[in-house]
Amino acid sequence: MFKRRYYYLVAGFADLVFDSGKGYPDLAEFRKELKNNLHPSDYYLVSLLFLPHDNDNLIAFLEEKTDRWDPLGNFPLSMFEEERKVLQSIVARKDVIPQYMVTVIAQRTGEEQSVDRVATWKKLTEGYIEMALKPRNKFLKKWICFDRDVRNIFTMMNAKELNLDASRYIIGKDHFAQELTAIFNSGKDFVIPQEPDYAPAIFRIASENEFLERERKIDLERWNFIDSNTFFEYFTIDLILGYLLKYMIVLRWKQLDPETGRAMLDKLIGQMETQVMSLGFNE
Repeated sequence: MFKRRYYYLVAGFADLVFDSGKGYPDLAEFRKELKNNLHPSDYYLVSLLFLPHDNDNLIAFLEEKTDRWDPLGNFPLSMFEEERKVLQSIVARKDVIPQYMVTVIAQRTGEEQSVDRVATWKKLTEGYIEMALKPRNKFLKKWICFDRDVRNIFTMMNAKELNLDASRYIIGKDHFAQELTAIFNSGKDFVIPQEPDYAPAIFRIASENEFLERERKIDLERWNFIDSNTFFEYFTIDLILGYLLKYMIVLRWKQLDPETGRAMLDKLIGQMETQVMSLGFNE
């Protein structure tokens, strides 16, 4: 499969975006940089990674709490309002947002009861995952499945701890999701699955009690997964998607722990610089 090469964009990441002397550029600024430099079909893959922000915004829209709007979403408030008008129109009109969001709005339009946040969140998350798995991009598919599985493991373990119904929270109907539901129903004693191959490590991390250490380890697992699946990618959209995901991790740690965030950012920059120099692009 042909992949475009973004030599100058990737080579400029460390200097143009991650200049430590200027502080941390926010995610919106980095995203704008990507939009200005990527082919539309590649930028579409980037936009898919921001759909969870749109899902949160849609719940806020349905609850009429738009004061907490997340600017990182793909769609402005006006597009959700427009879609509601489309659904209420007697004249056939084209939908302006993804179909899974249209379905949720259609189900909630006209209902008087309050929004079931868990059920709505689950439908939106499953819709996002299904949409993100459609493009023919192997890295994106691997990442979406990995991240879904990680979150489902944590969901199942937390549900056991809090005596909640895990089936309400576990995402998807894939084989591993069904296996996790069965483990939840089996009681306290269970055998940790050996497949997928990252499952045992995630279960061990999810069993830890100290929050910050647990979060650090799970983000390192995410970091290493990205590294292992982009190792042979040079200047491609796969590398850029991985870089974006890592940067999201860095920003999260900047909020949780500035020193850790700085260390992870320095590691990210160092890795990118090493890749660029190894190909002789600094000549």
